[in-house]
Amino acid sequence: MKPEFLFRKRAFTLMELLVVIAIIALLASLLLPALSRAKEKSRAVSCINNLRQLSIASVNYSMDYEGNLPSFRDWLYTRGGDLTSGRIYPYLKTKKVYLCPTDRIELGSDLPTNQRRTRTDRSSRFNRNHPRNYSYAMNCGICHNTDLSEFNNPSKTLMYMEAQLGKTDYSGQVGPSMVSRSLSFRHGKRGHLVMSDLRVETMTEEMYDYVSGNRIFWFPNNNSNEMRGMWNNLR
Repeated sequence: MKPEFLFRKRAFTLMELLVVIAIIALLASLLLPALSRAKEKSRAVSCINNLRQLSIASVNYSMDYEGNLPSFRDWLYTRGGDLTSGRIYPYLKTKKVYLCPTDRIELGSDLPTNQRRTRTDRSSRFNRNHPRNYSYAMNCGICHNTDLSEFNNPSKTLMYMEAQLGKTDYSGQVGPSMVSRSLSFRHGKRGHLVMSDLRVETMTEEMYDYVSGNRIFWFPNNNSNEMRGMWNNLR
């Protein structure tokens, strides 16, 4: 008969348990950032798709209105706080595409974000007393030139951007004289824009600062006499 001590299971010592816990914590610290980056990349792809759908819906709208894009004043809504009343909603039939997934998370958090603050306080200037449920803003510089056939260089003129907006900003618009720095860099310090040729761009802060200083970025041609006062600081 074998001695009893041969059948006893050896227990972990406290030191061994601490080592195991430390290894698990180390592995978690290595894996969690990678998982977080993967999730953010997925949200960024969804955001790009949203912008593409908004631009396609706007072009489809133009086909029904003699080649004219919707106005920045009513593309988003015609009844305050109601996205379904906007001019392009019938071409989308869903409210999901109006909101970036990462922005949705930030809107639900009271923690400060790493987004750059705009030069003017849009949240106070455009407070419509409606909680913001959208992430994208239309270029107000095309308001007097909505006919796509008259755009000099559509690939260089902004249509929509993923904008830096306050929680009660329901303007749905962005422009050079209102806010000079309005792109949101919430996706790994990058932001998304869609140009008037339906091409989606992903830009860093440095890239955006350069292109947003060009007149053609905001204005599709030189026929907007009403907008000339906004050109002073543009190349």
